[in-house]
Amino acid sequence: MINNSPPRHTDSMPIRVLHVDDEPAQLEITRVFVKRVVKGDFDIVSVVSAEEALEKLETEEFDVVVSDYKMPGMDGIELLDAVRKGDKYADTPFIIFTGKGGAEVAKEALKKGAERYITKIGNPLTQCRALTRAIYELALEKKKKGKEKE
Repeated sequence: MINNSPPRHTDSMPIRVLHVDDEPAQLEITRVFVKRVVKGDFDIVSVVSAEEALEKLETEEFDVVVSDYKMPGMDGIELLDAVRKGDKYADTPFIIFTGKGGAEVAKEALKKGAERYITKIGNPLTQCRALTRAIYELALEKKKKGKEKE
């Protein structure tokens, strides 16, 4: 039998996630389902625009950024570009989590430096399990790289 549960976070500090989506209802749905899966391992900060996300990244530390693709103003790929160019947060793992886009957007996101591309199409619990697993993996990988630099 395949184990679909995410790896457990062993550090006493929760994984800090910056979640960007222009639809507040989508932010809340994701928060509810992810919290159901992780049981307290995540500290999720939700914002409704890419511009607000960049402001948060300047003033706070995050382990992973999760962004929708299709947003007014700056879309998820443009946000990814801005994150990768930032001195302070260029190495922050980035996940595109979207219901719109498809193969071309996924290809572009990965080419520009996103670590994962996950679709919102289908069962919300299944999507959030995939998202949760990706966040755990990327946060643990980032932590490991940080220790190697020390």
